[in-house]
Amino acid sequence: MTTEQNSGANSVGLASNQTLNRLHQIITSQNLNFEQRVDAILKLGTEHFGLPIGVFSKIVEDQYEIQQAVHPENALTPGMSFELANTYSAHVIQAGDVCGFNHVGQSDVKTHSSYQNFRLEAYLGAPVPVDGKYFGTLSFSGPRPVPVFTAPDIELVRLFALLLGQAIARRADQHALDAARKEVERLSTRDPLTGLYNRRYMQDCLKAELGRTKRYDKQLVVGLLDYDNFKKLNDDYGHDAGDNALKLFARVSSELMRDTDVIARWGNEEFLILMPETGAAGAIKYLQRLTDRVRESDFRAGDDELHLSLSVGLGIAEPGDTVDTLIARAGVAMYESKQAG
Repeated sequence: MTTEQNSGANSVGLASNQTLNRLHQIITSQNLNFEQRVDAILKLGTEHFGLPIGVFSKIVEDQYEIQQAVHPENALTPGMSFELANTYSAHVIQAGDVCGFNHVGQSDVKTHSSYQNFRLEAYLGAPVPVDGKYFGTLSFSGPRPVPVFTAPDIELVRLFALLLGQAIARRADQHALDAARKEVERLSTRDPLTGLYNRRYMQDCLKAELGRTKRYDKQLVVGLLDYDNFKKLNDDYGHDAGDNALKLFARVSSELMRDTDVIARWGNEEFLILMPETGAAGAIKYLQRLTDRVRESDFRAGDDELHLSLSVGLGIAEPGDTVDTLIARAGVAMYESKQAG
């Protein structure tokens, strides 16, 4: 090998090492989110390969969709979609490996529709593997021919795509973990049948609101509601009818509630509504609307149309109240309401 050839090889090696160092920094940085990481990889690739266009795509069946792109004229934007067969990525997916064309006009793929439509003379792309499947491709291209891609070029773009695939997998795992955490949180605070908050969550809210009411001398009212003749509904029409009645209350109360209200399934057919900074008059008006809406709702059990009714008890927070004393007072009021019909 001549001195000039040695010098050229050393320059290529140095450039590759610098690119690898920058790639490592991009992948390991804690300050970049996924989109910023992809953008940095695309810009690094365009600089290293001397190709002005970088694209990260997602491929679903026969559709090629741009996820992120670097383009000197911003002509490619996320969401743009093409038929896979009309892109150079079709060769990549078919080969299941890196494909590179340094001068398409003098190659076997010069009749390809992508060349005919976009006149991209140079292209270097690799499949992005995620969990044993190809998510899409990572590619770099340009309108002018370039020198023949070297073995280090091919290995480098393959590494780019591999690390990008790992980043996608990590993001998917994180999303799955976040979703699982939210589901655990939901299950721990929600009643599974109605979707309303459960008794434990409401007790925590009551403690917090009672404390706030005492500190800031605010009003606080709770409403305890109980379906009338609920056992008879279950006995006559089955437990599905009872479950549907509970779901009806949940839907209607959720539609009418204010942002500050908290509604929970308190017992079997009992519901508790926490109404912060609300006086008796406002609470009564709201609860009347709620019970009217439930009674007037179209509710059917078997072939029968039924009008459901609720008994309501109001508890108005007083100095020295605990959760138990406040709820007990609402319970007494509800019992009196039920006895009065």
